[in-house]
Amino acid sequence: MKKQLLIILLFPFFLFSQTSSDCEKEKKLTNGDLYQGCIDVEGRFTGKGKYIFSNGNFYKGEFLKGDFEGYGKFSETDGSYYEGFWKNDKQNGKGFKLDIYENQEKISEGEFKNNIFYNGIIKINFQDGIKQKKEFKYGDQVSFIQTSQDYTIESYGTYFSDGTLKTGTRKNISQNGKLIVKNEFKNGDKIIGSEWSNIKNYPIKDDIEGDVESSVIDLEFEIDDNTKYVNLNFLTIKGTQTDNERFVFDTGAELFSIGFNLFNKLKQSGLVYDDLDIVVETIGVRGESMQNKVIRIKEINIGQYKVKNIIAIVKTLETANTSLLGIGFLKKFSEVKWSLISNQLILYK
Repeated sequence: MKKQLLIILLFPFFLFSQTSSDCEKEKKLTNGDLYQGCIDVEGRFTGKGKYIFSNGNFYKGEFLKGDFEGYGKFSETDGSYYEGFWKNDKQNGKGFKLDIYENQEKISEGEFKNNIFYNGIIKINFQDGIKQKKEFKYGDQVSFIQTSQDYTIESYGTYFSDGTLKTGTRKNISQNGKLIVKNEFKNGDKIIGSEWSNIKNYPIKDDIEGDVESSVIDLEFEIDDNTKYVNLNFLTIKGTQTDNERFVFDTGAELFSIGFNLFNKLKQSGLVYDDLDIVVETIGVRGESMQNKVIRIKEINIGQYKVKNIIAIVKTLETANTSLLGIGFLKKFSEVKWSLISNQLILYK
């Protein structure tokens, strides 16, 4: 009886010793890779182990019949890694992934499906301080938030594969939480702000008041500077006019635009205008995208004329302070002449 009991007690120890021995094996592959860990009776990597690639990357975790399967961590030489669950050699299940690039790092945390991020949050941190956050549900992106020192961009809806908004809402919000602009998109097209025909000025005779058939305006300019300037006066709620406000005369500008600081100054002076609840996107000289709201100004004085109902765009970035008198303003007149010799602008009713 004692002998039988001894055999029973020693049998599990024998099995453990056999399994432990199988998990201490090392196999060098013909491609230069190295495996260290458990191998089943058919010679396949099964159980816990470490697979070291010839380029220095490695996987440490669970295997099944030669595949990464179960829980494990794949590490790259640049510091990037994925740690989480695997199935059939692919990231499947909950996991955490860090991708390191030259000017950014990308963190993906949530659920993966066949190496594709499926559910959860992706965060991207850029070296210049810009931060992005994307949320995914069932493989599709559903939101995007980008923060910078100037403002925050938020969007919600459906997205194209490159991450641009397809259908939904996009908002720009200032650092103090104030809404700057809001756009609606449908199938990639902007609904609010996409109808440029609604924000153009047209020659309407009743909108020009003055006793003369034409008005000559001397363009101002700085020494050693080819930029030309025009002075405008705006009507206030008190019925008075603002002081001369300087605008860059730019025939290459399609729109009549007011810089951020000037618009706030005019508002404080009692500028009479209507907010058209339209937002347009323009591209700056450095290629940057800017959101602008559209207003209708009741009256502006230029030369000997009073010009009424002028459509203008207002720049909403605090750093966008160049005000332009372009074609968008001059189209209110029936005819415009510009003399390069005398630096004069001649306007006709």
